[in-house]
Amino acid sequence: VVHADQRFTHHRPIVAGDELVAELHVDQVRAMGSGAMITSRAEISTVAGEPVATTVSSLLVRGEDQ
Repeated sequence: VVHADQRFTHHRPIVAGDELVAELHVDQVRAMGSGAMITSRAEISTVAGEPVATTVSSLLVRGEDQ
């Protein structure tokens, strides 16, 4: 696995006492030769539902022969 990209969008600061939850989504799986590029997104919010941050990450999963 090769970490290809990561981006953060902060909607508001995290403050002491915040209780946070993260919901992970797999947005895309794209074949690349004998491997694949997987893009995921985590939506981080307070337990009350207030958006805190969004992260997007791309991983290159190489085939067994590489």
